[in-house]
Amino acid sequence: MPRSTVVLTREPVDAAAVGRASASVHDQVAGADAAPFELRPVDDGAVLQVVAEGAVVLSVLRPRLVPGDGELARVLPGTTPPEDARWWTEAYTPWNAGGALGVAILDALDGVAVHGGVAPEPPS
Repeated sequence: MPRSTVVLTREPVDAAAVGRASASVHDQVAGADAAPFELRPVDDGAVLQVVAEGAVVLSVLRPRLVPGDGELARVLPGTTPPEDARWWTEAYTPWNAGGALGVAILDALDGVAVHGGVAPEPPS
């Protein structure tokens, strides 16, 4: 079973946004000389996969409108979305080492990523 993430954003997460976040992470992790990550649309664009060295490291579903505040608090308790967040995007990363790349890409998007199965950072 993959690790699931919800990303809350002001603008819909599209291929361009994933491409920018992927490029940012790629340069930090792999270096500018490494082979670029591949963006692969699946099922007529219903899912966008990020592939690194032949392995899928991230699958991003089409964004949906954020549910009402009460539902958001019920489903993602303790989460503070960006002000004016209108979009909810689900994404999946594998639990292997490549999944860390996918998580980093999601964290590089302009929004709040809530990763399922990952313990929250303790307050400092």
